[in-house]
Amino acid sequence: MKYISLLLCVGLFLQACESEDPSTHINVSATSGIDLRNLKSGQESKYVLYQSDCSANFQFTGDTLVVEVITRNDSLFLQESYTDGSQRERSVQHTIIPKDGYILIPQRFTSEFLFFYGNDTIYLDKPATTQLIQNGCQLMENSSPFIGNAIGSVQEFQFGTMRVTDTKGISCVPGSFNVEAYIFYTDHLNAVHIVQEGLVENVFGFMAIE
Repeated sequence: MKYISLLLCVGLFLQACESEDPSTHINVSATSGIDLRNLKSGQESKYVLYQSDCSANFQFTGDTLVVEVITRNDSLFLQESYTDGSQRERSVQHTIIPKDGYILIPQRFTSEFLFFYGNDTIYLDKPATTQLIQNGCQLMENSSPFIGNAIGSVQEFQFGTMRVTDTKGISCVPGSFNVEAYIFYTDHLNAVHIVQEGLVENVFGFMAIE
């Protein structure tokens, strides 16, 4: 029954993408996604994958990533795998370490949706001191792209039919690859948005559905 409900949910997403009404959007719930303040074995969240270029062609791919907290050798891991029917089949596990007021993800480079992040820490209590605004598929700090390990406040970010509101945002730290990317979260990991720069900007991301 749960699998059928998931298919119906994804079907609604796909229907929304095909709508001619530009105001149609899917609000990502602030309580959807991994519960960062209450990590424990058996916790599970689902994220649907979308892709686009920076200005058009937004679509959900039909892939659903299942992220589960598991225990191994008395340590917590995130196990990431795709549901049956997804085009992707990769499955990985990586360590996640809850601390007082922050989360450590030291092995994030194996992750399906956190691989880009150049800092291993997601701060939960650190204030969001920077007000961020959207410019196309990107977040901006004043007139500059939002990069580095600062935490920003995001009143609204809408891309295609996906929208997050009243959330925090952290960005990737510049590295050897041309990526701008953001993690949207409060107490839950709500969404991830990734822009890969090249001849054509490739945009993809994961939004929590439960």
